[in-house]
Amino acid sequence: MYKKVEQFIERKDERKNSANAKLKLLVYGVQDNPEIFKKYQSFFKEEHYAYDNGNWDVDKNRLTPSEILLPGGIVSKLHIRPDSPLTLTLENDKLYIKNENQYLTEFTFIPRPNFWNYTTSKGTPTKKLAQLYGLNCMNINIFSGCEFHDVGLPCKFCSVKSAVRRDDPVEIVKTPEELAEVCELATKYDDYNYIIITGGSHLNTDEEFDKHMEIIKAVKDKLKWNGKIKGNVAMMPPKTMSKLQELYDNGVENPSFNIEVWPKSNFEKICPGKDKYVGFDYVVESLLYLKDIYGTGKVWSNFVAGIVPIEDMKEGFKFMAEHGIVPGANIYHAEVGSVIGKKLGRIDEKYILDLYKYAAELYHKYDYKPFFDAGVLRNSLANEMYEGLL
Repeated sequence: MYKKVEQFIERKDERKNSANAKLKLLVYGVQDNPEIFKKYQSFFKEEHYAYDNGNWDVDKNRLTPSEILLPGGIVSKLHIRPDSPLTLTLENDKLYIKNENQYLTEFTFIPRPNFWNYTTSKGTPTKKLAQLYGLNCMNINIFSGCEFHDVGLPCKFCSVKSAVRRDDPVEIVKTPEELAEVCELATKYDDYNYIIITGGSHLNTDEEFDKHMEIIKAVKDKLKWNGKIKGNVAMMPPKTMSKLQELYDNGVENPSFNIEVWPKSNFEKICPGKDKYVGFDYVVESLLYLKDIYGTGKVWSNFVAGIVPIEDMKEGFKFMAEHGIVPGANIYHAEVGSVIGKKLGRIDEKYILDLYKYAAELYHKYDYKPFFDAGVLRNSLANEMYEGLL
């Protein structure tokens, strides 16, 4: 299976077909297939519900893959949907995605990370502490929780409160010492090109910032970039804005405060906790402050695609791009346990294609690039549109 992963990455001539299949997967999801998942469960990297749950009507105690790999090195998240027209099939030892009776593409599973085979010096299984996103991105979710939920003001698209199982799956709060050990193990046993450090929201954003800085300082010299954090650190901005210089001084290459939605009126409705304890205007002001520290095209801000009208999304993208901040978006997938849940309905393909086409136009105009490559951005079509594959 490891050889098959390498072969799938090499099949560059099939990238357009893979991009179209990924579009379908991210819009419609895919039907459950317990038989195939059981057959390959000893190999694939499974969903471990560290902060979200996009799988409807699936027992979380049963292993399901977190992602799949399409020809040409394109990774897509799997979202299980009983009403999806897409199915997975195994024929002659090859795995395919079908849209009703039409074959979309072959696919394979992504193997679980090697560092998951170990425990820390305290005996904690490393799977409870970190993940590999896609093919090659370390992910550390330092707090698998959210204090806005605790005061009844969660972001309405978020499922962290219901997704994270309290009985087994992940450590809710991770310590700097254990995360440093995980990074050492990953550096020794796995091949990764990026890291994401994020995790949970605190009512006191200075406290949230300080916790992130503790982790950054603990892990940066355990990674392979000589003290740099190559990838992304995401959080809400601290109340003390001058603290932001610490991100630059500690080697964080691409920080982000994710605005989620646009404009302010939508932010107030959809992100009530962030609105009350941080504020839309303050998030924007902090992004501009960071941009002055880092320069144009180094600071990011992510949106959730599909929960507000597309013209609002485009206005937010335009504002960010014109002010030196790279906008991006992950597609919303009716998270289990979120306030919105299934009420939003399915996002249509035209919305998604129009949005990412507009993003690609901005990227080319301002010489920006998508946040990560197509082997990492599993819930986004930014790379596929940027490359002209869609």
